[in-house]
Amino acid sequence: MAKPKHNPYLTTSELITNAIGTAKVLGENRRITNLVSSSIGKFILEMDDSDAGDELLAHALSCISTQDAEHVPNLYASLNALLAARA
Repeated sequence: MAKPKHNPYLTTSELITNAIGTAKVLGENRRITNLVSSSIGKFILEMDDSDAGDELLAHALSCISTQDAEHVPNLYASLNALLAARA
């Protein structure tokens, strides 16, 4: 039985939401930050179309509000670094 393909947009939203929720309670966790940013990077690499990768990264950044960015500054910076690397 084949493993169902995940929706990278939904998974990205869930990962970021969980990272923010955890950071609000316990502070930003470097392991979670690395897991989320590397997972998003992997999703981007798996996409056939470069524009789709850019759209996923834009979606990821849109999931972090200005207020939430204060709780996950390293994650926000990591995603912005991915964006800069793709430019």
